[in-house]
Amino acid sequence: MTNVAATNSSAGRFAGLSIALAGVGKVALTQLLGRGSDTYVFLTSYPGLVVKLFDLECGKPDEVSYGPYLSYNVEVENFEDIKGVEELRLRVPAYYGANLDAERKFAFIAMEYLEGLNLLAWSQAAAEAGYPETWADEFRAALHETLSIVKLFHDHGIVLIDFKPDNVIRLFNGAVKFVDLGAFFTPRHSAETDKYVYAATPDYAELVIDTSNVQTGMALTQGSDIFSAGVALFELATGNSRLAIAPDSAAKMLGQPGLYRFRDSQIKDVWHAYPHLKELLPLVQTQLQERRILFAELWHLLKGFLASEVADWDSLPEEQHREMILATGTDFIADQLPPALKWLATPIARATTLRSFRLKNVVELMELISDPVAEDVEADIAHENLAFQMAPDLDPPVAFHEPLNRWEVRFNPQTEHWAINVRLAALKLRSIAPFTFLKEIFRDNEGHRFFQFAGDSDADDLDGHKLTLENLANDPAAWLGA
Repeated sequence: MTNVAATNSSAGRFAGLSIALAGVGKVALTQLLGRGSDTYVFLTSYPGLVVKLFDLECGKPDEVSYGPYLSYNVEVENFEDIKGVEELRLRVPAYYGANLDAERKFAFIAMEYLEGLNLLAWSQAAAEAGYPETWADEFRAALHETLSIVKLFHDHGIVLIDFKPDNVIRLFNGAVKFVDLGAFFTPRHSAETDKYVYAATPDYAELVIDTSNVQTGMALTQGSDIFSAGVALFELATGNSRLAIAPDSAAKMLGQPGLYRFRDSQIKDVWHAYPHLKELLPLVQTQLQERRILFAELWHLLKGFLASEVADWDSLPEEQHREMILATGTDFIADQLPPALKWLATPIARATTLRSFRLKNVVELMELISDPVAEDVEADIAHENLAFQMAPDLDPPVAFHEPLNRWEVRFNPQTEHWAINVRLAALKLRSIAPFTFLKEIFRDNEGHRFFQFAGDSDADDLDGHKLTLENLANDPAAWLGA
């Protein structure tokens, strides 16, 4: 490896560094893509490879900085967990390996470079362009796919904990992948909760609840990710992770200390256990003074405020309390959303509201995001599409979710039947995708290509081989029909 020369650039002492990577060889760090307090992400001289570097310098000759060292080990463990689960491995960057250099006090993880934009940057670009009509379906599709990946993690007992939109990359081909795997709560941690190191971004987490659960040995649940997803939806729509509150409303709440005094005492308990959060997790009183409210506090404030404003509150049944809280919160959220995205108010509210009546799983949130096809389209696909017909006969049987969403189907004017997106078909039929052959039968004036199943002798040629379902797994303009 080369010596690291100290520089004044944002890359610091790592500018010009080269690392040795098993199976690849010597790789130079070239362009700095981004950095955190103790981490750097670099493009490298090896095509398609990035390195996440952890700075372990602590100022003592025989020691390394504990926080970054712990983060490095946790992320490597999470990559190792995912490596053995194909459906998860396909949804994160390919993992090339990791190593720790104790002498020069850094560690690194090498992974695939994902070409695309994180969801937040992508949404902000659409806002600047006035939310183009063609973007709306792409946005809804990206949200649905993102949540489907969250569900996959949950299916394998993994709670993401620190889910936020800048950790979700929408590739230029339309597919979605997750990055930053450092905060997972896995089945390993469920068995030893007392050893789990909790780390989350305050705006996206209910720190009062989750830190208490960790300290008392209770496993973290899907409710944490559902909440984070709701906050993420709001940020995608507004660019902010906190809610604005009008000065007069804030002043009215500040005049009733009973609304926030107990919550502030709980926040101070979090500060005591996690001193570094004091600057990141303000008291509710401070939030009201600053007119920026964390979602974790919104619903507690609304509940207390309604109880003080509605004369017969105590005599109303609990179900009516819930309805009033949810309706008030939904309206409050909707008022801050741009017109094109006001439909997100309900999913945001249902995902972030008090845990006692929050959505129970990610599937319920996906249903609020979905845009189902018409019944006649669904019936046509069920009766005419061979992928749907063969899926139940596979071993093990495969089920497509029903109903399909509008962005997952396209009408083929030649056959006069509806086709499904090849990406969806390849994902569902991945066990047979490498040897399921295809032939193009039609191409529309927008460049979308329609395929049907074929024998190996009739299939289209591709680079000296026959075209398969697997070959088109990442093509958003390929469709599979009757």
